[in-house]
This record gives sequence, C-alpha cells and structure tokens, in this order.
Amino acid sequence: MKIIKSTSKINIKGYSIATIGYFDGIHLGHKKIITELVTQAKLKKGKSILITFWPHPKTVLDKNSNIEFLLSKNDKMDYLEKEGIDFIYLIEFTKEFSKIKAESFIQQYLIKKLNINKLIIGFNHSFGHNREGNFHYLENNKEKFDFKIQEIKKKEINKNFEISSSSIRKEILTGNLKKANNMLGYDFFITGNVIKGDGIGKKIGYPTANLSLINDGKIIPGNGVYVCKILLNKKYFGGMLNIGIRPTVDGKERRVEIHIFGINFNLYEKTLKIILIDKIRDESKFNSLEELKTQLIKDEISSIKILNNEKV
Repeated sequence: MKIIKSTSKINIKGYSIATIGYFDGIHLGHKKIITELVTQAKLKKGKSILITFWPHPKTVLDKNSNIEFLLSKNDKMDYLEKEGIDFIYLIEFTKEFSKIKAESFIQQYLIKKLNINKLIIGFNHSFGHNREGNFHYLENNKEKFDFKIQEIKKKEINKNFEISSSSIRKEILTGNLKKANNMLGYDFFITGNVIKGDGIGKKIGYPTANLSLINDGKIIPGNGVYVCKILLNKKYFGGMLNIGIRPTVDGKERRVEIHIFGINFNLYEKTLKIILIDKIRDESKFNSLEELKTQLIKDEISSIKILNNEKV
C-alpha cells in the first residue's frame, strides 16, 4: 500500500476505483465499502484508491470540537493495508479546502488528478462545501463526468441501531464494550507504556502496571473495571483494567492501571496493547483496602469466566 499526499503527483495506469471518507475505526460498515472496493479493483485487474483526510474535518471547522478517535492515524493505516488497499490518497483538510464545492472537488481531484473509472460511496457520506455532494448529487449530475458510481447501502446489526463511528464512540464512553466491539467487528484496544506507580495494588496481592497511554487523540473508555487481553512480547495474557481516580485511596487524577494474571516480573517501561472485552463494573469507593481486595477477587473470578470464552 502506498500513501500519497494530494500535493504530490500520482500516476496510476489502467483501471482505478476509489472511495471517499475519514473511516475512523474501520468498523463493519466501513469494511463493507472497503471489501467492495478491493474486490472490484482485483476483478478489473486495477487499483483501489481510498481518498481520506487529515486532520479530521471537525477539528478544523470547530475549534471547540473535542473529537476522540477510535483508531490512531498509524493504526488506521495498518488496518487499511491489511484490507488490501493499493493507494491511500491523503488530502490535508483546511478551512480553505472546506470551501470547495462538490463539483469542483469532482473535477479537480476525481477526474483531473486521479482520473478514476469508478467511485464507490457510502449511503450517508457527503463531501464538498455544506456537504452538498452525496450519492444523489452524483446520480443527478453524472452527465458531467465519465466515471461510474455505486452506492453501498447501510449495514445494520439489528433493527435498533445502525453502525457509525459516532455511535461506537458513545458506547465506548459509557463502557458498553460488547456493543462497541460488535459494531467494530474487532475488539477495541488501547496502547500504553508502563510507568512507575505507588505500589498499593501489590500490598493487597493485586499488583498493577500504571500506564501512560500512547493514544494520538484516541478515545478512552469511561471509568470502571474491564476484563481484557494483553499483548506482551508477542503473547496474550488475561487481565483486569481499571480506569478511574481510585476513590478508595483518595486518588485525584485519572489513571489507567492493568493487573495481568500469571505475571510476576517487572513490567516497567514495557509497551502493552490492551484489548478490552467487556466492562465488569463501575468504579466504586470501598471502606478499606481489605474490602477492595475482596471485590478484586470477585472481579478476577468474573474475568476468568469471560476469558474462558475468548482465545487468550
């Protein structure tokens, strides 16, 4: 996969097919579009092009926007490469770019720069100034360009909700990891470096690794205790993750701490990938460390039961 900035020249010979979007999270709805894109490109012995933007449009258009991502930029690119995309066409999103009308975008980028043969677009995707460009716009103006268009219909899990990056973010913030993971099509994860903690967990038989997250603006789940898998030295371990202020010990700052089952060696300065499976409970204040330990024993039992149904 090649990443090409829109300021650079691109020379794709033969058939090419493209799609447009930010694709945060590469969730099941995104995968439907990407699979169609890659499959059709291969059938035509051509190239697949994913047109995307950086930074996120909302962060440019609204300075007060506090959008948090489902995937970091690097992780997103890794996922797209695994999906078989040939080219990532990266456009810098600026206020000036946001004023480009849909017709100008089509002429300048899709026709003049990329010379695509076909465009695949998601059912709810819009582009151009005031979001005027969508499938209906393309359909109504198709005589102005010579590439084919195809709309991908929405993919639903059930009748109650549709898949979207914003709905997945809401589920993660409320700790509903099961629902979020079902929509993503994989388990949400965070990555962090182990830093020195205060050793309270070790005193009660539940040593924890305090994490400094490598998030690149990535969303962090709501406070609580989660069952998770941990990738360490190319091996997976089971464990429990706590996110919160630790009210039992009068904590003030929000911390992310992990207890890994079966690990008794120093993890300091190690980098851990934490794969969140489900939320066990909300964060609570206990009357003593002994009371906290009793609850942690219950949490561990619950976690192991859940992990027994997972491949660890």
